[in-house]
Amino acid sequence: MDLVASDPAANSTIKTAPSAVTLTLSSEISEAGSSMSVRAPSGRAVDDGSLLIDGAQALIGLSTLTESGTYTVTYQFMGAEGELLSGSYRFTYDAPAVVSTPTTAATGSPSPSESEVSPAQATGKSSIATDIFMISLLIISFLVLIFIARSLRKPKLKKRKKK
Repeated sequence: MDLVASDPAANSTIKTAPSAVTLTLSSEISEAGSSMSVRAPSGRAVDDGSLLIDGAQALIGLSTLTESGTYTVTYQFMGAEGELLSGSYRFTYDAPAVVSTPTTAATGSPSPSESEVSPAQATGKSSIATDIFMISLLIISFLVLIFIARSLRKPKLKKRKKK
């Protein structure tokens, strides 16, 4: 098993920050025992840890690259036949002097900006109001259950008919 291709290419200099690193090997890769990481010139990890393996290709997502310099991609792949391939390669990122975010023209419906998103939406957690509402529903349900249980326990008095 050999490394056939890489994107960004080994020993290349790129001016546009990639969103992922893709490696292509000569044979199929097993997910078990396979790993890949990308380190910035400062030594900090810039991969997001989301390794995706599809046949003979491996892809790992990257956070936004902001540092100029040499990045190191380190990999270890277990082949479908049980063979192990370990190695690393480098590419150079020549970051622009000013990082700009592309802007888009407004379309028919405005989308909320990140500042307009509530913390509950951003984290996927409920708000205090939602918690209070759910607890109230739980208490009401419990009281209704007690009321029904008590009403079923009380023996009903039967009226006797006089003869």
